Amino acid sequence: MAAYAAVTSLLQSLDQLSKTHHSSYSLLYKKDQTEVLTEKYTFLKAFLEDFTNVFHEDIKMKHLERMIQEAAHGLEDIIDSHRLVLRQSRRERRQANTIFHQNLEYAIEEIGLIQREVTKKIQLSRFNCKISHSRDTSPQFPWDQKDMIVGLDKDLLKIKDRLIVQSSRLEVVPIVGMGGIGKTTLARRVYDDSLITYHFYVRAWINVSQEFDTRDIFLSILRSISVVRDEVERNSTTEQLAERVYRSLKGRKYLIVLDDMWSIEAWQHVRRSFPDDHNGSRIVMSTRLVDVASSASSGNSLHQMRFLSMEESWTILRDKVFGDSSYPPELEKIGKYIGHQCQGLPLAVVAIGGLLSTMSNETGSWKTVAEKKPVRSRSGS
Repeated sequence: MAAYAAVTSLLQSLDQLSKTHHSSYSLLYKKDQTEVLTEKYTFLKAFLEDFTNVFHEDIKMKHLERMIQEAAHGLEDIIDSHRLVLRQSRRERRQANTIFHQNLEYAIEEIGLIQREVTKKIQLSRFNCKISHSRDTSPQFPWDQKDMIVGLDKDLLKIKDRLIVQSSRLEVVPIVGMGGIGKTTLARRVYDDSLITYHFYVRAWINVSQEFDTRDIFLSILRSISVVRDEVERNSTTEQLAERVYRSLKGRKYLIVLDDMWSIEAWQHVRRSFPDDHNGSRIVMSTRLVDVASSASSGNSLHQMRFLSMEESWTILRDKVFGDSSYPPELEKIGKYIGHQCQGLPLAVVAIGGLLSTMSNETGSWKTVAEKKPVRSRSGS
């Protein structure tokens, strides 16, 4: 899946671009352009993950894959080229800035055309894909969650115990760890667990993200637990929506998952809308930041995610590449080394596994991957 690997690499570049705060570099892009591109390529990555196997012999599918791959490579080249502008004079940076904006606009137009073709392909199929748009607020992932469940069984039991067995008062259960370590995967396993589904009367999954919008958070909750009329969405103030959430949850045993919480401020904005009726309602919060988790935990312990062991990393990598099939024993040693380079991060292991699955199962090919720098440093965010 060369297209999948190209899109994965590009999304990492776009993520780095959006997080760059260098004063000179800030001249080189408009944040809304990177957000649009990230959204479109995330959609395409999910499409490739879901449909490549379904249409593996389809000529149209192969054509779409090639278009996506070429567009992703082209945009990554544009981004890489403009990183060099930081070393140029201010005048040269200004000149390059205009060209860069134009190139991003062209890239948006190009990928927009491809996305329309992809949407047609999805609509023509009879398959119910996880990337289709619906009112279901369950989290949508561009990777298969089963790829990342190794080592999470004990974590799952601990979280379920805190949700079901402990105090009847409203409690927040924070899941803390760096990006890629499996917070969202664990929260999703808890959210979809049959016992949890039975235990809580209503459930809602909310993606908060770094640039949160309080109004959108309230609307997401309302959409998942009740029908929201269009006029309510258009005309209600944030305060009115907060009151609606409170009334909708009042007296009901609920589970709310706040995924990817980045600030104490975001929590303070929404916490007042969660009533405590001493009926065992729970809020699960995933975050990278200990201070955010501590502010919401009300003195309860934080659930700290641990890094994978080398053996666990190898298990995920092996399963991603070979599935239930046997694997060449000569690849085990170098495979464990590659897994170790991912530094215990499940998402990094899955990404590398996806890349290896597109390559020949030969020691030379795997050595090429092994000789590259580690996928991510544990000191990163």
